Amino acid sequence: MRIIQLPDQTELGVEERPGSRLPAGDAFIFQHGMGGEAGQPLGYLGDQAPVPVVAVNSRGHGNSRAARADDCRFDVAADDVVAVADRLHLSRFAVGGISLGAGVALNIAVRYPERVSALVLCRPAWLDQPQPPETRQTYETIAELLESAGSADAALEAFTATSLYRQVLAAAPAAAESLRHQITRPGAAANTAVLRGFPADRPTNSAAAWAEVTVPVLVIGHHDDPFHPYSISQAYASAMPRSRLVTVPSKDVDRAGFAAQIRASISGFLAGQAV
Repeated sequence: MRIIQLPDQTELGVEERPGSRLPAGDAFIFQHGMGGEAGQPLGYLGDQAPVPVVAVNSRGHGNSRAARADDCRFDVAADDVVAVADRLHLSRFAVGGISLGAGVALNIAVRYPERVSALVLCRPAWLDQPQPPETRQTYETIAELLESAGSADAALEAFTATSLYRQVLAAAPAAAESLRHQITRPGAAANTAVLRGFPADRPTNSAAAWAEVTVPVLVIGHHDDPFHPYSISQAYASAMPRSRLVTVPSKDVDRAGFAAQIRASISGFLAGQAV
């Protein structure tokens, strides 16, 4: 891990993993989900990525600085990634992300099309509008508990006692696990702005912009997760002219298959092989 300081004094943690080869001169910048950190996308790929991989801890994540409200927007996160690419002298790169990171990657592809050679949208969770009110309320509840409960343990105990949590747990245990992680992750209480800002934002201003993404696109989706609806993956794959949709099993159905199929799909896509 190393720290890159951007011109506005923002410090972002950056992890780099060498690849076995570098087709077309492009590296792959792969971004984590909300509440994650750079190790998450690197873990999705394992040690066999066919290209060099870079993962950036967005503001309020990992060992980057705590997030302010103005930091928690897709434009800001995307600009940070591009600034890191500049520091690494990557004039063009493949870009992708998981959930929140998928939104950041799409934002880059739309706003910086000359920089992007390929796009990977893994488990996207946003369309061209803020997330649904019930999703935003879930994250707002977690934020309020983190601010008022006095400790992560107390916040977790209070949240897991709610009917909201019990409903998610009954329907999708892996999604419930992800919600618990929003409370237990390092720095959670200092970064409640993340839980409010991103769900209220959107990666692009209009779905019409998706059709303008003309690079190869891999979309990875699955069923059985209320926070990553399969319909969102379908919408992106339908709109982007050079896209392919891969459906993987959910964690609740086949956790090992979930990880293995995502790894194989992304590695094959990056290597220019069939996925």
